[in-house]
Amino acid sequence: MLDEFLRRQEIDILLLQEVTHPTFDTPRGYKSYFNVGTAGRGTALITRDEFTITNVKQLPSGRGIAAEYKGIWMINIYAPSGTAKRQEKEHFYTSDLTYLLEGSPSNMIVGGDFNCILNKSDTTGHFNYSKALDGLVRGLGLQDMCQAEPSRKIVTHYSPTCASRIDRI
Repeated sequence: MLDEFLRRQEIDILLLQEVTHPTFDTPRGYKSYFNVGTAGRGTALITRDEFTITNVKQLPSGRGIAAEYKGIWMINIYAPSGTAKRQEKEHFYTSDLTYLLEGSPSNMIVGGDFNCILNKSDTTGHFNYSKALDGLVRGLGLQDMCQAEPSRKIVTHYSPTCASRIDRI
């Protein structure tokens, strides 16, 4: 199924979160880089065979993986979720994510499941905001690709009581 999806969509690089197995049958023509952590969940990068990535960094928790491709730093994250883990999430953004950013080239793509929002307009429910992530985004001058067209509201997470955009690139 993944094999067909990648070929049909002509995808060069795929970022996966909530990965539970350190390996799976990588589609033909692709390479996989896994980071499943101590809690049995993690992140992965899947690239076309002809892409040579270097400087792979992984968080021991499995919540992040980063690699360089032709001077572009690709960072894939899976942040802690839930209001009970607010402190853990703030620590993730101030410590863990900054570790993945250390020594990175100035060109980067950061994507993944951020499990929080930065603007009230990104949710129809509770404002699950991260001050640490907001500071990081502003400090690095990151631009969310979905903000390029602000008139089009995008949500990535649905629950019975709300919808929000917690996944970003």
